[in-house]
Amino acid sequence: MKRQILVLFALALLSGVLFAQSSKNKASPRIHKMIASTIKETQANLYDYNRDGEINCRDYSCIFKRTWDRKFPEEKALCTLVRNYQPGVMCHLFVNVRDDNYCAIEVEPQAYSPQHYLMTENWPRSMYDSAFNNYGETEEWLSEGQYIASAYSGGVANSGGASYGSTSCEECDMGYFSVGYMGCLSFEDSDDSCFISQEKYGLEFSFETPVYQDGFFIIFAFDYLTDGEREHPVHSVLTGVDVGYCFHPVFQPYVGSFAGVKWTDTFSMENVGFAWKVCGGSRFAFSSFCVRAEISYGSILGPAGMVSVGFGI
Repeated sequence: MKRQILVLFALALLSGVLFAQSSKNKASPRIHKMIASTIKETQANLYDYNRDGEINCRDYSCIFKRTWDRKFPEEKALCTLVRNYQPGVMCHLFVNVRDDNYCAIEVEPQAYSPQHYLMTENWPRSMYDSAFNNYGETEEWLSEGQYIASAYSGGVANSGGASYGSTSCEECDMGYFSVGYMGCLSFEDSDDSCFISQEKYGLEFSFETPVYQDGFFIIFAFDYLTDGEREHPVHSVLTGVDVGYCFHPVFQPYVGSFAGVKWTDTFSMENVGFAWKVCGGSRFAFSSFCVRAEISYGSILGPAGMVSVGFGI
């Protein structure tokens, strides 16, 4: 009996440790809302704070701090700037926000989503090590641009006509127009099966929205599918919506469903039928262009794979 009690106590202790670790750097609902709104405003009103001709972490962090102080004047002391300096690895300025429970929230103002702003969510462990954080430098960094801060409005510098926009999360901040090609994945003995088939394929044209504040994005797509391997070729037109989530600026998985019409040989109201498709995949965004890889199953091609290329709009 004592042994069982000890085992239960050990499990409870382990659960407590794991919970404490998972709660580390997790903001309270009040502070989380304040941080998210400040990041959104910072990224929407970005400019070259220190007038060095670049937009980088210094501009994001200083503008975040000034925005925070303006939005929450009674909470100024909770927000400070931190410099992580690792020679040959990282030289980065970010923000530290002290929570109501005095927990230190390490905030990346360049976060790919206002809801996912922790340094550990935006930087790999191989690069970010909090042991190299330098504190007490807030006023030093703010002083770089204080003398010109009043000359800026709405994120555009009124200085010689130069203007600078947000470059941190272009992967998630822009929409895309994409074109894709689908190939049948039903492997057969025929050499004409799968992607090399010239008669059984699909084309997709889509508009992909930017990532919204909560991390979601939507893909509106239009598909043309044909199965010319049959004695009487079948054609179809589908339309549908994919819904995805931006877990990372590059990795953005999604799922969707499509519905439309099919016809045999030539289109006429007499031989029109129902066609459908379900799919899942991921968008891989790289600044001004993206690539989507997808697998699907439908009434025309059966199991299929698609590769789509998109350009920022």
